[in-house]
Amino acid sequence: MIRAVRANKKGFHDATFTPGVNLILADRSTTAGDKDTTNALGKSTLIEIIDFCLGSNTSAGKGLRIEALQGWAFTLEVTVAGNDVAVTRSTDAPGFFAIEGPTIGWPVQPAVNKEGATGLDSKKWRSVLAWAMFGLSEIAGDSGYKPSARSLLSYFVRNQAAAYNTPFKHFDNQKTWDIQVHNAFLLGLNWEKAATWQRLKDQKNALDALKQAIKTGAVDGELASMGELEAERLRLTTQLEREREALSNFRVLPQYREIEGQANALTTEIHGLVNANIIDKRRLERYRDSIATEGAPSEDRLEALYSEAGAALPGAVIKTLSDARAFNEKIVANRREFIAGEITALEADITERDNKISTLTDRRAGYLSTLAGQGALEELTQLQELHAITRLKVDELTNRITRLRQMTSKGDTIKVETVELKRATTLDYEERRALWSQALRLFSDFSEHLYKSPGRLVIDIDDTGYKFDVEIAGSPSEGISKMKIFCYDLTLISFARERGLGIDFLIHDSTIFDGVDPRQRAHALELAAQMSAKHGFQYICTLNSDMVPMSDFSSGFNFESLVRLRLTDTDPSGSLLGFRY
Repeated sequence: MIRAVRANKKGFHDATFTPGVNLILADRSTTAGDKDTTNALGKSTLIEIIDFCLGSNTSAGKGLRIEALQGWAFTLEVTVAGNDVAVTRSTDAPGFFAIEGPTIGWPVQPAVNKEGATGLDSKKWRSVLAWAMFGLSEIAGDSGYKPSARSLLSYFVRNQAAAYNTPFKHFDNQKTWDIQVHNAFLLGLNWEKAATWQRLKDQKNALDALKQAIKTGAVDGELASMGELEAERLRLTTQLEREREALSNFRVLPQYREIEGQANALTTEIHGLVNANIIDKRRLERYRDSIATEGAPSEDRLEALYSEAGAALPGAVIKTLSDARAFNEKIVANRREFIAGEITALEADITERDNKISTLTDRRAGYLSTLAGQGALEELTQLQELHAITRLKVDELTNRITRLRQMTSKGDTIKVETVELKRATTLDYEERRALWSQALRLFSDFSEHLYKSPGRLVIDIDDTGYKFDVEIAGSPSEGISKMKIFCYDLTLISFARERGLGIDFLIHDSTIFDGVDPRQRAHALELAAQMSAKHGFQYICTLNSDMVPMSDFSSGFNFESLVRLRLTDTDPSGSLLGFRY
């Protein structure tokens, strides 16, 4: 039970609580103007302080850890496992909880810190709360999908606007496994089944992520069908065998490069000889044509030339025509003799080159024969490297085929395990019917108390795990949606007390009554009073005074006796902290 909330600063309005219903009112004073408001008096801050002392997560610059509250420390007087203790947490050192009072039987005992204060760090304090309020022996915060004190407490201390949007969530981005595990625990279901479901989801998500990574190139290789991969492996295996055979038949010739150079030199020399022969054969052909077509000038022509020479060279010594004929015949004979000599020389050179070409060709053939079937060491190395690359491709492809088979097998296994888990969860659900049906009955009774017909708390099991819903006639309205949360939370605290859990308080902000008809507000507060008395828990709620449905309470319901603290908008000192920020 929560007994009181205090702070270390003057001006703070201490709040003292008793069993049953405890109301914190924000009053609108008679002197307040139309620009004043009851919305910043500290109603929500009080709930935030209680949650802060119960180990809520905090961030610098947010919530109570703002600059305006530096140096503040808040104390929560609370009963934990039968021990009345005072728990103090500072905004400047939020990781430590000072503990005053007896801690008999606690699984973790307070220790003295460097500053000489006695208390627990956040993890240990939460482990005490988990043990005392929910019977959880493992330290909260350990890895794995399991109930934690903080998440469970958030259903009993709804400490932010998003917590009033749906019964089964206490913040907007709450993960599905968190919703399933903690609501299953609170409703008497097997939360371990929900945890197993999430582990299967993780495996499937990891498998899907791997497939997506392969498709997008984040992981080497392109995802293909098993048939395509096997066909490619066969092609590469055949290539690998051919390369292996080529390597086995390969012989290294140490003088390979020297012989190859000699063969290349012979080829060059042969090409030079062949080219020279081509040139000489063309000259030989021209000489032969010249001999065949050239002849001595006729006598008439010679005489004409002789007469022209005499006319052109008057006074010169003119030889006789017979001398001219003799001179011309000698010139012709000399030319024929020269050409014949050139033809003989060319024919001899061509013959010599042909013989040399034949000899060089035979020598080159011998070199090439020596090189045939053998190679240089670097060629062998290159073949070996290519063979190694092919072998690596085959190995990588084999690994991909193996991985794809494993992925396919794992996917099938997950499907089978999911079906089996659904079957096992359904059987467990039936075995626990006597337990969880109590929660359904409570919700039905509470909703019927507020409305004409009873609502329904629905628990389903599908392929993704537990599914939860609440139904009350007229659900689309904001007020009825808020009353779904009220009835669900009242069900949780009443059911927890029936099961013997240590949690004994339920805390709501005034948000729980936004848009709610005044008659249902009155019924809800009266119902909270009845159930808190019956099951032995506290109901703490903040309200604006203008939200109190005074005319709708039943006769004999003493509302004023439930008010523990009044905050006013007369001036800043009337707010919870004694000032506004």
